[in-house]
Amino acid sequence: MSGARAKSQGIYLLDSNGNYGWEFANLKSLQPDSGYLGLSHIRTPWPDSMLGLPRGPWRIPDYAETPKLIFDPKRKVQDLYAVEYFLFISDKMKSLLDEFAPKSCEYLLCETEFSNGKIGPRIWLCSVIDSYLKAVDVENSPLIRVTRWGSYMISDGADWCFLRNVLKSAQLFRLVEYAVAFFCDQAFKDLCKENGIKGATFRQVGFCQK
Repeated sequence: MSGARAKSQGIYLLDSNGNYGWEFANLKSLQPDSGYLGLSHIRTPWPDSMLGLPRGPWRIPDYAETPKLIFDPKRKVQDLYAVEYFLFISDKMKSLLDEFAPKSCEYLLCETEFSNGKIGPRIWLCSVIDSYLKAVDVENSPLIRVTRWGSYMISDGADWCFLRNVLKSAQLFRLVEYAVAFFCDQAFKDLCKENGIKGATFRQVGFCQK
């Protein structure tokens, strides 16, 4: 890594560790016409185009019923789970987001219970809605390939060059061209560690010039 990149702030992919310990009670009932958690771009088109803002399909749909999660009482409840382009988060994680990224997400309180019938933990469905277009210097990000539709194809590595003048002070966000992923900055990663957030994983994918 060059000296310039070494002095730059890391940007990370936010994900979860896969240790879930719960399952949906009503996934197929949320949107009976699709059976998915998220919106379908076929049934609900993007406002202008696939790369248009706001990114419609990643907003929380108007479900037919509230998502219900059944937890295994033998498994520890985590603060963050990533599922189908959404996050399921604890009250603790939501408090952190409300304080440090108040305009980045929208929420829906889920119904929960343990499989033994006891009341479950408070869990929120969370969608990261803070999205940025052309926030990466593609010419200086050799691992990114741009498709004919303008979206990104990526290879493993940490060479993405994020543009500070586009992202400004964003700490948790999506890229319109690669909206399946959640991105965060070094400060947000550090906050999660300092607050003991369980279940979150971070993989550096690039840097943001100071």
